[in-house]
Amino acid sequence: MSLLYTLTEGWTTPLAFTLRYGADATPLDLTGLTVTLSLRDRFGELVDTAGDIEAAADQTTSPGVVTWTPDAADLTAAGSRYTVRFKAIDGAGFVAYFEAGEADEIHVYTP
Repeated sequence: MSLLYTLTEGWTTPLAFTLRYGADATPLDLTGLTVTLSLRDRFGELVDTAGDIEAAADQTTSPGVVTWTPDAADLTAAGSRYTVRFKAIDGAGFVAYFEAGEADEIHVYTP
């Protein structure tokens, strides 16, 4: 687990993440993959992030880069600490999770 971001409630600016795998933490080429985000508040409730995730269009110059644009109500101080885990699925249905182990975190504070 690592702390990815410390944010203020109501944040709506896009956040960038790089999905990496293997012992050398190689960025994953996301070409042809469907990427989703599992964001859970401190109570374990899933936050709706559908339609808010976008992989970088050029995976040659920005391999593994994905952005999430939170909605104004997605991140609250009351729901903090959020756990973050991305899921990538290829055309054959194979699944990979990032982080594969303990989920990363986002902490949110009041303005």
